[in-house]
Amino acid sequence: MRDVDRGSIESTDSTTAAGVQEYTDLLLDYLERHRPHIDARIEALADNWRLSRMTAVDRNILRLAAAEMLYVDDVPLRVSVHEAIRLAEWFSSDESGRFVNGVLDALLQELETEQLPDAR
Repeated sequence: MRDVDRGSIESTDSTTAAGVQEYTDLLLDYLERHRPHIDARIEALADNWRLSRMTAVDRNILRLAAAEMLYVDDVPLRVSVHEAIRLAEWFSSDESGRFVNGVLDALLQELETEQLPDAR
């Protein structure tokens, strides 16, 4: 499931503007190439929520985090979840952190089951 054609991002210095831009471009590229799959996974895990009913901020935080969890090997799954929760708490509603946590925790459980021998 994970793409390996982009290579490792270890050489990216995330403390520099260029490193941040490179990593952002990487996530956006994965999101653009795999959006139907990412959206389907999110909707399947978001009980009684269609993407169209979610706030734009929550929907896009979920998309970026899911893209990172599904396609970026260099970031531990739990780090992706934690960072997405923090973004939701900072930039969305009071309930968003719990909502994002619930959806991404379900994705985390699926991915850990799928990758059982290689769970990160």
